[in-house]
Amino acid sequence: MPEPVTRTGSDRRALRVQRGRILLVDEDVSDLQLYASLLRDEGHSVDDCTTYLEGAQRLEREWYDLVILSQGGQSFQGQPLLERAIELDRRRPVLVLTRAVDMRSYLDVMYLGAHDYLEKPPAAWEIVSTVAHCLGPRIASAQDAHKRSGKIGLVSS
Repeated sequence: MPEPVTRTGSDRRALRVQRGRILLVDEDVSDLQLYASLLRDEGHSVDDCTTYLEGAQRLEREWYDLVILSQGGQSFQGQPLLERAIELDRRRPVLVLTRAVDMRSYLDVMYLGAHDYLEKPPAAWEIVSTVAHCLGPRIASAQDAHKRSGKIGLVSS
């Protein structure tokens, strides 16, 4: 029978790398607060803002595992931010949320490089699941790097 595995306090902190750093941009304050709270409850670090300009400024200054942005209507006011996020890191997933779902917008968003496109308001399980799917490869790579550096590991008692 395998011995039980226990984690020390430092191991628990190291394991937090499994959660992502997320930039969340939504002009609707109630949606922004709801999504930010939900993602924080899941253990993610979330920087939230209500304007695309502020989102772009944060994107230039900070590093994020994932960008979630509202489409901002059928004219897609969030498009420059989507383009800049992908320009800065082609492997970083961008999730676009919209109230105005239509095939043309979907195709435009996906063609520009978005990872996924969800109708607002997504159910809690849907946003949690989609974020986990988006972050999976990035978090696995970061976790592998930490393992190789010896900064993450489990301690047997």
